[in-house]
Amino acid sequence: MKILLLSLVLVAVCDAQQPLLNALTQLSGQWKTMYLAASNADKLSENSPFRGYMRHVDVDIPRKKILFNFFIKVNGECAKKSVMGTVGLNNVIHIDYEGTNDFQVVRITPNIMLGYDINVDEKGHTTDLVLLAGRTHQLNEEAVEKFKELVRQRNIPEENIVNLVGTDDCPVN
Repeated sequence: MKILLLSLVLVAVCDAQQPLLNALTQLSGQWKTMYLAASNADKLSENSPFRGYMRHVDVDIPRKKILFNFFIKVNGECAKKSVMGTVGLNNVIHIDYEGTNDFQVVRITPNIMLGYDINVDEKGHTTDLVLLAGRTHQLNEEAVEKFKELVRQRNIPEENIVNLVGTDDCPVN
């Protein structure tokens, strides 16, 4: 009887996880980084590994994997990067990049993605980062305000916001 009850609980937990995972399918496709913010402003300075220009996201639901393709600039040159994340509980995406990262999508619509990342670097320092990406170069006021709200919630100073609109000259693909 205990095995039957345990099996029933396990099925219920797996079923509850599936709709959450399916919501992440909206991440698939082209994206452009619009705004970034970080509790440690150095993480978003010129030549830093987190000042990234998002290009494409591929979601593999059966394997619970998400591939992020983006560029960073090193001494003015665009360097292509790809990182694979694993989807965990509550859709937290675990990524090994410049330490460990737990990325959480907060809001996704057909045109915008808003999320935050908690990075723990190789020295054990923790940095909160917030990302606003769009499918086009157009953002509405509501999206920017939601971004700023999340920045405040993550206790990131507003002066640490970086507007990347119009600064992306890396290749499209």
